Amino acid sequence: MKKRVIPNDVIIVMVVMVVIATVAVVRMRQKPKGDVNPYKYDIEQYKKVDMALIGYCEVAEIKIDAELYGLAVDDDQIYVTGDKLLLLFDKNGAETKRIELDGAAKCVTVDADKKIYLGMADHVEVYSADGNCIDRWKTINKKSIITSIAVSESSLFVADAGTRQVYRFDKDGSLRSSFGEKDEQAGVPGFVIPSPYFDLLIDRTDQSLWVVNPGHRQIENYDEDGRFKKAWGASSIKLLGFSGCCNPSHLAMMPDGSFVTSEKGLVRVKVYNHDGEFVNVVVPPNSFDEHTVGVDLAVDSTGRIFVLDSSRSVVRVFEKK
Repeated sequence: MKKRVIPNDVIIVMVVMVVIATVAVVRMRQKPKGDVNPYKYDIEQYKKVDMALIGYCEVAEIKIDAELYGLAVDDDQIYVTGDKLLLLFDKNGAETKRIELDGAAKCVTVDADKKIYLGMADHVEVYSADGNCIDRWKTINKKSIITSIAVSESSLFVADAGTRQVYRFDKDGSLRSSFGEKDEQAGVPGFVIPSPYFDLLIDRTDQSLWVVNPGHRQIENYDEDGRFKKAWGASSIKLLGFSGCCNPSHLAMMPDGSFVTSEKGLVRVKVYNHDGEFVNVVVPPNSFDEHTVGVDLAVDSTGRIFVLDSSRSVVRVFEKK
């Protein structure tokens, strides 16, 4: 029987493959020196921001002896929710009222009649300006995690991270509609909510609704019936975009219709114009403590920006330079 001879070029290829495989295995088994993690993404270079890009300066802070969750501002008052607390401050930061709650309110908003709406875990509660509870609405869903509420002239909108829906209520608590499902035919992306950060607001210019879609790193515009209109935003660790898996975490609007955004992970506060174009930075990442999360935002009629810094238990106030 004649022996089969393997060509030399085939032998060479086989030897090279064995050598490559051996080197790969050795490298995989080698531990990195010291505590260096070769797979960790370095964000330190993005924590420092050129001073020329920072358009605001910090002018005041309100220290609060509570764990902080939600923030809202109108012309006369600053509203802060804490652990089973609703706190009211005047425009200079002096506490004017402290209201005890049955649970934690993660978000707050105020209408033109000074009615205060609180987003509890799975329902909405309504308080009068003098601090009395005047209504408790029904539970939305057992899975509900209410993260944001916004009020228009006739409706209250609730962002629910648990059900990934936006709900529209009449002001008496009657549920009118909800939306949030993906609809490819209509060009609706659907809300992607990887973590309990899901914000919305009423547009000061046309009363439409802006909703953060954090999993898509964009901000989407809807009419009051939940019909998708447009969106802006991009995924990027650089200043122009939003970083991480799911950002921005919070949203506010300036008197001229510009947007103020905050992010978690790489924590920073920025301003974009009404078309979604980057304008400047309010607070750079290196101005926050390392483990800061949940930076809620509010803006008053003069354009002052209020930043709820939960890690320091303060509300920080910024004015344009």
